[in-house]
Amino acid sequence: MIEVLVSLGVDENDVPDSLADAAAMASDVVLARGDTHSLRDIARRIGAPLDQVTDNFLHLGSQASSPDPVIFNDDDVALAEFLIRAIQQILTEDEGQEILHVAGTALSSIAEAAVAGHVQGPESRTRDHVENAKLNATIAELGLELSRHLTVAFRHHLRQSSLSNRAAQNLENRALATLTVGFLDLVGFTSLSQALSVEDLVGLVKGFESRAHELAHTHGVRIVKLIGDEVMIVAEKPSAAAEFVAGMIASFEADRVVPRGGLAHGDLVNVHGDYFGPIVNLAARLTDAAVPGEVLVDDAVAAQVMTEPAGRRMLKGFDEPVRVHTLATPGVNSDE
Repeated sequence: MIEVLVSLGVDENDVPDSLADAAAMASDVVLARGDTHSLRDIARRIGAPLDQVTDNFLHLGSQASSPDPVIFNDDDVALAEFLIRAIQQILTEDEGQEILHVAGTALSSIAEAAVAGHVQGPESRTRDHVENAKLNATIAELGLELSRHLTVAFRHHLRQSSLSNRAAQNLENRALATLTVGFLDLVGFTSLSQALSVEDLVGLVKGFESRAHELAHTHGVRIVKLIGDEVMIVAEKPSAAAEFVAGMIASFEADRVVPRGGLAHGDLVNVHGDYFGPIVNLAARLTDAAVPGEVLVDDAVAAQVMTEPAGRRMLKGFDEPVRVHTLATPGVNSDE
């Protein structure tokens, strides 16, 4: 173990006595490589107020216990300078903070998922602490390399988001986007999750998320969020959303849980890439009213995909009965 950590740059006298702590140190050393600055150093170097530099990193989700710990490198200096410039010259302070909050939340989710995947995957297969230390160092190196390559992927996401936003944008009110919104959840998930082992439960959720991602890519649907046994999606056209939910239901035909869904189309309130408003509420209530294996849709969706009449339903939160339709097939009859 000492040999492994020393090869990573750890002083022999600093190697913990606990093998578990020593194994964990391997990734810490790699992730701290190049750290030569504190927040105070960064502020002094770029000529900016310390509290402003600290607040920007805090809004981005990077926390330091005080301005003095040396946990930042030259890339952080460049980032701090960019944030000051962008917020002062282009964005208002509120606009800058909003973007940093969204970016920080997204990056935190990526990091949490990456660490959980490592702990539950490769790390769980290691046989001893020495092997674990070597693996931790390797995974940390991969993580750093991935962080550099993600800038390439982000460029493509910016372009795709720009095009989709332009197509759905309500020009009279820029907080609105005209889209089809849908929800799909797994009926019986709660009771089944109580009977499953942890491993089987993890497998079920991962399988649900994997199928959702695969079908979303296939049909040009954007996943807004995944919450265990539920997925929320938006699509430019009702046909794409219909194909997604129909495909999800078909993929679970042999499973012990059965999806159900709801779709509605109209103007959605767009806040930081999430969606709210009456149309979203309608799609959620349609999902609640659907039986296992069924997708209920509103009039606007039914006008563009194949459906069957399903009468009028009293939906929670709606004063009058709502006319609903059952999705028959993902085929389109007037969406071209």
